Amino acid sequence: MSAISIIPERCTGCQSCEMVCSLSHEGSCSSSLSRIRMKKWEEISVYMPIVCQHCEKPPCMTICPTGARKRVPGTDAVVTDEKRCVGCKSCLYACPYSAPAIHPFTKRTMTCDLCNGLPLCTQVCTSGALSYIPEGDPSMERKRAFGQILLHSMKSTSRLPDPKAGACSGLTLSGTSLPSPQRRGLEPPDGSR
Repeated sequence: MSAISIIPERCTGCQSCEMVCSLSHEGSCSSSLSRIRMKKWEEISVYMPIVCQHCEKPPCMTICPTGARKRVPGTDAVVTDEKRCVGCKSCLYACPYSAPAIHPFTKRTMTCDLCNGLPLCTQVCTSGALSYIPEGDPSMERKRAFGQILLHSMKSTSRLPDPKAGACSGLTLSGTSLPSPQRRGLEPPDGSR
């Protein structure tokens, strides 16, 4: 499968990828019109471009009640047929990469179409964070490495509580402790704890 490979540790968060995408598809430079989006964790200086990975067995195609999600012959890009899409957002919830986005004007989903095999975002990315892989799956090792970098960064900035502090101090998700609202600095409206 063709896909855009992402090396998050190289991303500077410049948003050039978003601007060229929205300009080429919509004629306007706007993050909300882009098929690639920038997820920012500014407190730990991590930026992650989010873009469709055109899965071999796309869950978005399976879950779509109208069959609006389809694969484009030639590039194998998974895109939305706007005539069939009803804007139910099922594909958004099914996607493991959170890649589909709702177009702000049409209210239909949109994802990367690989620019007919020559993704412009990979051409304007000066940091080398994005590259086009015409065939083959993006490296799972690269994704695991990013996860470890993110987890290490969160631990080093004290974003995660001590797991020995007790079950009420935070939530546990797949063995990773997440801070409680109070530990994240969120106070109840009345100021009481």
